[in-house]
Amino acid sequence: TITSLKTIEIIKQCVITIGNFDGLHRGHQVLIKKATEYAKKKNVSSIVFTFKNHPVNYFKPNSVKNIITNSEKIEILKSMNVDYVINIPFDEYMTKISGHDFVKEILLDTLGAKKVIVGHDFTFARNKEGNIRLLKDLSEKYGFELEVVNPIKIDDIRISSTHIRNLISSGDVESVYKYLGRNYTLSGEVVHARKIGRTIGFPTANIKNDNIKKILKPGVYGVLIYVDNVKYLGMMNIGHNPTCNFVDELSTEVNIFDLNEKLYEKEVTIFCLCFVRDEKKFNSVDELINQLKNDKEFIINKNHILAIK
Repeated sequence: TITSLKTIEIIKQCVITIGNFDGLHRGHQVLIKKATEYAKKKNVSSIVFTFKNHPVNYFKPNSVKNIITNSEKIEILKSMNVDYVINIPFDEYMTKISGHDFVKEILLDTLGAKKVIVGHDFTFARNKEGNIRLLKDLSEKYGFELEVVNPIKIDDIRISSTHIRNLISSGDVESVYKYLGRNYTLSGEVVHARKIGRTIGFPTANIKNDNIKKILKPGVYGVLIYVDNVKYLGMMNIGHNPTCNFVDELSTEVNIFDLNEKLYEKEVTIFCLCFVRDEKKFNSVDELINQLKNDKEFIINKNHILAIK
């Protein structure tokens, strides 16, 4: 993993794909698979050139929530057998370099790009002057191969990070799985909270919210939670706890079905399987308890037909 252009040692030959790759969804996976297959066939290095921060957030801070974190991005790319990941900040330098210089100085002179693979709507460099047309012109001028990948669709809908963010916001985590290619995850530290769940027979692990990633719609979800590399089925509530003492800040709580130990200060990963229902205020605690029992039964039954990866 290379985190600064200044530390790059000259690479003799490579195939490179470039993009923000937020989510590393099924569309992104096509580009990366093309790169790794070409690298293996031609005996060159495969490189994914990406950014630590979303370029839009450089101009408008916090305006775009990420689908995956940087560490998740690196781990996924490692599992895809990429040789190098260039994961640098999108900064002032990236807003000022010309399209020509980006290609000549970075892709060719420093990285030794033999082939460049990009999506159909790829833009780069200052004022987005770098585009497919410029890449085609420069590929002819400097003799590198260019492959432009057409939109990848599922159910006649183009796979995009924007579409996936909208699905996350609506709570449709089963469709997120379809377009992302894996379950949407949340990770965080288990922290002390009000401990109300244990008083009604549904103790919960309270997860410190990660405000970097896109937050799900409030409600109840069926989840898998990984604790010390062991997975457990459970249900998660994201919301304001309207029945048992409303709180302003969104909380994330997971009731783990077959685990009773205390998990404070442990890092856990939650895999979102299905949306169960919206959060609501019940007329009594007994009514809430009955609903939670129904939620648990629904998740256990649905678990048998879910595509869990």
